[in-house]
Amino acid sequence: MQLLQLSKKFFNCPIALCRGHASENPELPEALKAKGIRFLGPPAEAMKALGDKIGSTILAQAAGVPTLPWSGSGVAISFGECKGNIPQDIYDKACIFSLDEAIESCQRIGYPIMLKASWGGGGKGIRKVHSDDEVRQVFKQIQGEVPGSPIFAMKLAPASRHLEVQLIADRNGNVASLFTRDCSVQRRHQKIIEEGPAVAAPQEMLRDMERCARALAKSVGYVGAATVEYLYLIEEKTYCFLELNPRLQVEHPVTEGITDTNIPSIQLMIGMAIPLWRIPGMRATFSKDPNGTDYFDTNTTPQRLPQKHVVAVRITSENAGDGFKPTAGRVDEVVFKPTPEVWGYFSIKGGGGIHEYSDSQFGHLFASGPSREAAIRAMVVALRDVRVRGEIHTIIDYAADMLQSPEFVNNKIHTGWLDSRIAANVKAERPPWHLSVIGAAAVRAHEASACKAAEYLGYLSKGQLPPPDISLVYFQDDLVIDDIKYHVKVIRRGPFTFNVSVNNTAVDVVARKLGDGGFLLQVDGESHVLHTEEEAMGTRLVMDTLSCIIAKEADPSRLVALSPGKLVRQLIKDGEHVEQGQVFAEVEVMKMMMPLLCPAAGVIHFQVTEGAALSAGELIARMDLDDPSKVKRAEQFNGELPPLGPPQVYSDRVDHRFTQALNAAKMIMAGYNYPVDDILEELVSCLDHPALPLLQWHQEFSFVESRMPPGLAAKLEAVTAEHEQALGGSTADRSNTEFPGRQLIGIIKGAVEAAPENEQAMLQQQLEPLARVAKAHSRGPEEYARSIVQEVLSMFAGVEEKFQSSSGLTTEQEMIDALRKSYPNDHQAVLDLVISHQGLNHKMELVKRILSTLVLPNPVPYRALLRRFAALSSKATAEVALRAQQLLEVSLLADLRAVVARALSGLDMFAEADGKLSPTVSANVGSIFSPQPSGDQAGAAAAAGTLTGMLGGSTVVPRKATVREGVFSGLNSLMAPRSVSPHRHSSTGGAITPAVEHKIETLVAAPAAVEEALASLIVDNQDKYLALQYRALVTYVKRIYYPFLLCEPQVNQHGSMLAASWMFDDPRTAETSAKRQNVGAFLVLTSLKELSKGLQVVAAAISSLASQAGVHPSGSILHVAVCNGSDALAVSDGAAKLLATGGPLLGCEAEESFSSVELITSSGPRSPTATPKQITQVVAAAVKDASSLLKAMKVGTVSVLAAAALMPVRNGFVWDMEEQAYKFEPYLRQVEAPVARLLELDKLASQQAVYTPSRNRQWHMYHCTERKDQRSPALRRTFLRGLVRQLGSPAFLAAMYSMAADKVASAAVDELESALINCLEELTRPAPDHQGVTGRSDWVHIFHSVLPQLSLQGVDEGRVAGALRSACAALVAKHNTLFRTAGVAVWEMRFRVPGGAWRLLVSCPTGHEAGEEHVEVYKEVLADDGVTIIYSLPSESGVTPAAPTALSGKPVLQPYQSLEALQQKRLAARRHNTTYCYDFPSVFENALRGAWAARAAAGEPQSIPPPGRLVEAHELVLTGAEQRFESTNLKLTRVQRGPGLNDVGMVAWHMTLKTPECQQGRQVIAIANDITHQSGAFGPREDALFRAAGELALEERLPLVYLAANSGARVGMATEVRECLQLAWVSEDDPSKGLKYMYLSEDNYNCLSSSVKAELQVTSSGERHWVVTDVIGQEDGLGVENLSGSAAIGTLFCRAWREGFTITLVSGRTVGIGAYLARLGRRCVQRTDQPIILTGYNALNKVLGRQVYTSQMQLGGPRVMGENGVSHYVVNDDLEGVKVILRWLSYCPPQLGAEPPLLPTNDPVDRPVGYAPAAHEKLDPRAAITGKLHSQGYFLDSVGLCLPCIEVQ
Repeated sequence: MQLLQLSKKFFNCPIALCRGHASENPELPEALKAKGIRFLGPPAEAMKALGDKIGSTILAQAAGVPTLPWSGSGVAISFGECKGNIPQDIYDKACIFSLDEAIESCQRIGYPIMLKASWGGGGKGIRKVHSDDEVRQVFKQIQGEVPGSPIFAMKLAPASRHLEVQLIADRNGNVASLFTRDCSVQRRHQKIIEEGPAVAAPQEMLRDMERCARALAKSVGYVGAATVEYLYLIEEKTYCFLELNPRLQVEHPVTEGITDTNIPSIQLMIGMAIPLWRIPGMRATFSKDPNGTDYFDTNTTPQRLPQKHVVAVRITSENAGDGFKPTAGRVDEVVFKPTPEVWGYFSIKGGGGIHEYSDSQFGHLFASGPSREAAIRAMVVALRDVRVRGEIHTIIDYAADMLQSPEFVNNKIHTGWLDSRIAANVKAERPPWHLSVIGAAAVRAHEASACKAAEYLGYLSKGQLPPPDISLVYFQDDLVIDDIKYHVKVIRRGPFTFNVSVNNTAVDVVARKLGDGGFLLQVDGESHVLHTEEEAMGTRLVMDTLSCIIAKEADPSRLVALSPGKLVRQLIKDGEHVEQGQVFAEVEVMKMMMPLLCPAAGVIHFQVTEGAALSAGELIARMDLDDPSKVKRAEQFNGELPPLGPPQVYSDRVDHRFTQALNAAKMIMAGYNYPVDDILEELVSCLDHPALPLLQWHQEFSFVESRMPPGLAAKLEAVTAEHEQALGGSTADRSNTEFPGRQLIGIIKGAVEAAPENEQAMLQQQLEPLARVAKAHSRGPEEYARSIVQEVLSMFAGVEEKFQSSSGLTTEQEMIDALRKSYPNDHQAVLDLVISHQGLNHKMELVKRILSTLVLPNPVPYRALLRRFAALSSKATAEVALRAQQLLEVSLLADLRAVVARALSGLDMFAEADGKLSPTVSANVGSIFSPQPSGDQAGAAAAAGTLTGMLGGSTVVPRKATVREGVFSGLNSLMAPRSVSPHRHSSTGGAITPAVEHKIETLVAAPAAVEEALASLIVDNQDKYLALQYRALVTYVKRIYYPFLLCEPQVNQHGSMLAASWMFDDPRTAETSAKRQNVGAFLVLTSLKELSKGLQVVAAAISSLASQAGVHPSGSILHVAVCNGSDALAVSDGAAKLLATGGPLLGCEAEESFSSVELITSSGPRSPTATPKQITQVVAAAVKDASSLLKAMKVGTVSVLAAAALMPVRNGFVWDMEEQAYKFEPYLRQVEAPVARLLELDKLASQQAVYTPSRNRQWHMYHCTERKDQRSPALRRTFLRGLVRQLGSPAFLAAMYSMAADKVASAAVDELESALINCLEELTRPAPDHQGVTGRSDWVHIFHSVLPQLSLQGVDEGRVAGALRSACAALVAKHNTLFRTAGVAVWEMRFRVPGGAWRLLVSCPTGHEAGEEHVEVYKEVLADDGVTIIYSLPSESGVTPAAPTALSGKPVLQPYQSLEALQQKRLAARRHNTTYCYDFPSVFENALRGAWAARAAAGEPQSIPPPGRLVEAHELVLTGAEQRFESTNLKLTRVQRGPGLNDVGMVAWHMTLKTPECQQGRQVIAIANDITHQSGAFGPREDALFRAAGELALEERLPLVYLAANSGARVGMATEVRECLQLAWVSEDDPSKGLKYMYLSEDNYNCLSSSVKAELQVTSSGERHWVVTDVIGQEDGLGVENLSGSAAIGTLFCRAWREGFTITLVSGRTVGIGAYLARLGRRCVQRTDQPIILTGYNALNKVLGRQVYTSQMQLGGPRVMGENGVSHYVVNDDLEGVKVILRWLSYCPPQLGAEPPLLPTNDPVDRPVGYAPAAHEKLDPRAAITGKLHSQGYFLDSVGLCLPCIEVQ
């Protein structure tokens, strides 16, 4: 009806042109005829007869047209007999009505058979069968697909061609055939490729086909266009009728192309009743005049043969790689460019789509050519240019590949050819596999990074903390292509550059996203356009015009829809078993019926019902697989990528290479990844190239040359040409040629000034690029290289400084949150910083190598950067911080060497006029451009632009003054004294003037560590007259033996050798009655091979000096220095043999203790000298070879200095009486033997210590670790030792003049304050040790040996001891916080006095000790044996030290012992960043001491604390039979026992606090978790003690203080069971299949039968396994009883708050019930670094299924608990927290119900209050409490209240 209405509405004439399937309906022409509308097509009778497959075949048989055997074979009736209406009885004879008839008919015809529904089409109602069973299976399906349609069976033709004849018939009975078409290329009996004219059959047979077709059409009175289809049987060379299509088909342009006709126009003229012989187009086809009117017979008149060949391809939305399955979805782009040879049409355009109910064909292309081959070529070219992009698949690639196949080109195809290709899984041309892998990996990495970046920015925009595991640089994926799995790793080289690696090969690729969503891929110097589309089974990748599928991992247990459609029927019942490859359902997709095959055998469970609409990827059914292990998996690719070049073709010019290398370095700084070695090598190579400036100049010059004023270009070119000519000279000349940057700047500046004023600005802007290049290179290549290095390193510092712990920010997430607040409108800047920080490890590699390669040769210009690096405090940057610190040392030591050399030179021109030191001279070791790259090269990077601009305003660490660092301490007045003394002459050095003498004495006594500088001057033999070397030697000897040298060193020259000898007192016995004099000697050699000769010279000197002094030279010390030279390490033949044999060399083989300078030089650039380890080996061999001579000389210690890269290497050897040999002594590597004795390094003999120098090298730190047992954490101990060479403060000098011994002692201690502070700062600075371990030590022992002698002999030792104790206690109290922060446990001082020495020991085990009772004073005396020096108490001191630290009577040099158990517990608690529970009384003592001191400082009355201790703490323990928390009769008893003896993880005290408001003492009950006892967990015993203490507090009406540091309720498995438990796996070879059970062996079960419940199971091998079902445990308190106890104490604490006073200090992390208690107690003081949490963040993340939280602080840190009112105070440490508790308690009565305490104050109660709100002014509470400044300038007093609850935080 709609067609009728439209015909009437839109057509002026009564004609209706109809095409498509509607034109095959016989009712249409009848209805149109009734309405007076002429139908352009056959009459209803002919349509009805020929439109039905069965009817047309019956009529064809009647017309004599050959047919295939079918169910209606022999059934015939002519059209004339039936007039188009075949009688039903005749029609039924050809039909099949039942399954039995179908089987009988098929058996009669012979298999294979096609069963068809007459009304079917498009794949519906048609099945191919090969047996009776298949007939039974598909017959009902055919009936269901086309309900009511007649069904017939037809023999499946053997290899055949599908040929068609195009007919045109007019209304006058004329019928013409327009040649033939070949449509043999088809799938599922639907055409894909058509071509014409047909050439598969002989021309005579083709003409016969045309004749039969015309006869058939004429016999039925056909009108219009029609197509008669035949099957040409190739082998039989016969043809059979197939069917007649009574309409115009879509492939009619093929016929039009070969005949030059327009069939639709012919149809229209036929409708106008024009006969065929009058239609111009038809006349031309028959070689007649188109404009003629003469009649001709279309049946007998010959036609003009085709002059062209046409090939047509249908473009369908089918997946050719998956059996031509239809696809539906969005279409983003359709691109087709027609040519003269090819045209086509598409039914959709970009932005459209194809739905699942439409036909799959959406385009048709037609190519013509003079021959078949030409037409095929044209079509292939056209298909390669067609681009269809979207969700759908197309057959374009497959069709192009198919057209080029040999079978098609050679015309060896048939109707089953395409289906056979599909069955054989012939694929279309794919992109090369390596390009597919590389492209897919790069695109996925690009999209993943973009997605993660968007996710990250989303978190920031919402104010949330992003998860820490969002990686934006590193990706890895598994790509499955054609059943091969490629494991790829992708590293971002930059925003658009990626490095894709497969196995051991990698390639760089550039991927940029296009505006259409695709990517421009650059790889191997070529470009490709790549698009991806996600599908149900994976990702479709289209590269250029070729495509492939990146498949998902196959999961045969999930059967999903591959494309939208409808589930027509389920062929298997739900829950039934199916075999692999069996059809389990049918779906209708785009008018096609598609069978679904089961990929594996198993039981099926449908998830959707029949008739349900399916979307792509929707789950249809689940499978319970029979054997999952048999499922086919993708094969792992084990090969490699082919050799590929860079993504772009780069120039090989130096300036271009430099730009690329510098950009790569910046990319590394931006967090991306490049090979550090290659980048640094390229960067250094380019910087070292003399042509770099010129090429950079030419690059910029070429851009601005044309815009320059006349003459300027010539001037500039003349200058650069001269430089270019110089570069072309010899290599020697070229290396010294400097770019004329200054000259070019002058020319540019002159040109700008000479230009008219109105043009100067524009000219300056034009010449700015040239000026920039000239300026950059104006100071030479070294300065330019330095600027590049500084630029790169600054980018590293600018980022990493923002990720250091500061202002309470402890976690990285908190730092990112702080950055978010710092950049509120630029979250992209935060993301850039995060990306850069994520690449820290790679950045550090580059930075370390830059430091070692480019900075090390001359670190002075980089000091500002090095200080910033050294200030980095995070663990991640520790190694760079250490390297920077070492380079600072190198820099400052080089300056120090220059200062020392200047002082000893004796030249007045080097003296500073003002007497102040300004060290700027540095020893430049080597060129910056020619270091040999070592294992530590460098590079650093950041994205150009955004990151650089962002870091421009980064905070720079303020430069610390060099003098403040202490490197030049005591050297700032190296000036000659006014008085003149006689000159002293030496045999080699000439006169030593008074000025030089003064400077030598200054260097000897200076605190600055000048030993290394002096040593380097000794081994440097560049001084021709040896004067500087001589003076350095004398100064060195005086310094290391100061103040024990008895005579001036006697220096003599013997050829090339220098020899010196002297007398000295043994430093250990110098002040005792057993003092012993000894001989020292120094030998300076030019080569070690002269050692034996030199020893003979020294032996004579020692013997002579010893005889003069009357002493025995036994145990003398020999120093040997080997000067720098080419043969310095040449050794004697004997030593050479020792080195060659590789035998033991005096025990130095395993020595690894090098100084910082040695460390950095040994890992830095290769120098002419050997490495420190090599030097040690050579020296050891030389000493061993000379052992006999040394032994004869009675030498006890040998110290050898040898030149190294920067500073000399020292090696010491000591005579071993037991082994009768010299042994290597590690502690003599850093110091000489006299200094080692003063530092008492013998006491470290029992420790495996690692050496670290301080920054100023004045202090020597030795680190070692201890463990209580293997499970305990390693505790880090540090022994810091140093010499104090000067005491000269005004206070000390005044005390010396006063002759008051107690004042001298007190002033001496006070003067140690600067040294102490320097040591404490060294211990707390954020720098690692040499092994890269960050963090501070757990336990520190500081030892200061004071060298100046104090006049304390013959005085009242009691007064002196008291003065020493008082001064020391005051100093410790002043710096108590630093002591605690640095972890100082012992501070020991030694003061030399006539006749011996005094020692002070300050014990700070808890870090809160500050009173005199913690200071011990001893004297050194000789023991009864007259040899051993022991500790002795001063006489009449009246003070006896506490037992644990009493050293009286013990040897002074007794080796340090391991830490006692109590101290280990303290340190274990410190590792948890909390205070050990037994140390809290000391914390309260310290806090009370501070409260009293603050009161005294404020001038308040009654500010003198009561005598004795301010805190009395009595421990409370449970006694009696009842010790369960459920008991109501718990009893607490006071005990007196030492700390750390508890056996329960809870400690309680009854404390008496002598506070200012309660001087007689107020009482509290305190409870603390013991974090060292099972992590402070709550068990039944802990709960019982907590409950008893809480009830005691309520009973006695006392405040209850809870000191929390715990891990919550104790729930776990019994230890004895856990250690014996064994696991049985489902598969022992593959544990991933799961756990079968847990069991105990027979023996273990017999021992643990009371701890478990188990069932016996005997394995197949006879083993007896006791399968554990329940764990009971021997220990009480492992299960749910702990939760009951938690409830009990929670109830108690809540009642204590309600009925009493409770307060909680969160000293450590508090978890679970601990967190509940902190909340229930209401008054909560929390540390900034400790969380209050109910459960850990990891557990919450598991519950949430993703990582939402990254630290405990996010859950319960102060930012959560403090801002939400759970915590009322946030403090930095426990001492501050206890102060808050005491201040809070000061407002509470001593007992509940009593009167509040009154605290006297200087502020009278009757003082008038000045503040009052003015009229109409609101009361300001803060002004009322704290006062307010009046507008006229005077202050208004306040009430003066000070309540903790209203303090302004």
